[in-house]
Amino acid sequence: MKDEMRFRAGICASWPEMLTSIAGPLSKGDTAQVTAIDSEALKLSENVNGKKSECQEGQHGEACCQSCPPGTRRATDCDAEPAKRNITDCVPCSEGKDYTDKPHRSSKCRRCKICDEELGLEVEKNCTTTQDTKCRCKSNFFCSVPPCEHCDPCITCKHGIIENCTPTNDAKCREGSGSNLYWLFCLLFLLLIAVFLLKRYGLKRRCRNEEDDYRVCGDSNTEMEQRNLPDIDLSKYISSIAEQMELNQVKEFARKNGIEEAKIDEIENDNPNNTAEKKVQLLRCWYQRHGKKGAYDTLIKSLKKINLCVLAEKIQNIIQKDNASENENANFNNENETHNLV
Repeated sequence: MKDEMRFRAGICASWPEMLTSIAGPLSKGDTAQVTAIDSEALKLSENVNGKKSECQEGQHGEACCQSCPPGTRRATDCDAEPAKRNITDCVPCSEGKDYTDKPHRSSKCRRCKICDEELGLEVEKNCTTTQDTKCRCKSNFFCSVPPCEHCDPCITCKHGIIENCTPTNDAKCREGSGSNLYWLFCLLFLLLIAVFLLKRYGLKRRCRNEEDDYRVCGDSNTEMEQRNLPDIDLSKYISSIAEQMELNQVKEFARKNGIEEAKIDEIENDNPNNTAEKKVQLLRCWYQRHGKKGAYDTLIKSLKKINLCVLAEKIQNIIQKDNASENENANFNNENETHNLV
């Protein structure tokens, strides 16, 4: 349709020239008629090529919206309410919340930017109705690549500063001197000496404890050795006795009291990575063979014979305290029963 109208307009525009070339010079009346035809052709051409803009000064766009100045926004939407497009109805933006910095036709203001402290930013200029918030790096933070959406913390110099940290550049630090290595070696040397002394002290203390365990029993124990100790069920004390003894001490005790070397090896092979269980099994094997009668007396006297007097005293104290506690409980129960009978 548009192509057809352009074609007609072209014919109308060239019509006077065609008549002149065909018919020759025209009269005044004929010329007036041709001029009228030419005018109609131009009007038709304008209608085909496009409509003249009807927007007035200060209006823009296809809807001819009236612009609002910076700091304001349109109260109505041009596209939503075309009937109000020529009305200059601008309202201010909210101070500190939103803004506009150029003339515009929008019904909304722009949201003010937030300077996030967690990103190393702080407010340099507050947001107004005509200008957005301006952020900058906090103290001891910098940003070297604009636009700065976040700032990095400045480095801490341990050996002096060459250049201080600025909002756009990190600090430049001096390199450490060789004296630091000297003090580091001194510290390592002192640590080695401390470790050596601790190990030596621990070894001496261990040797002293072993000497105490193997202390030769004096004459004060002669009378006790001649007196037989009471029969006590050692089955519940086997684990406690094993905790007080070293593995080599348990082996020596077992050998002295009739446990064959083959049986000792068998128990060791059955518990290759469990020293505590080896000691318990060796003592239990001896106790099962010996029986309850005289076992307590044999245990204490055997330990003293192999010069484990301190160990023998420890085991005696454990068993005697436990027996004393049991006797007290038994007496208390008997008293209660007697009282109930009365």
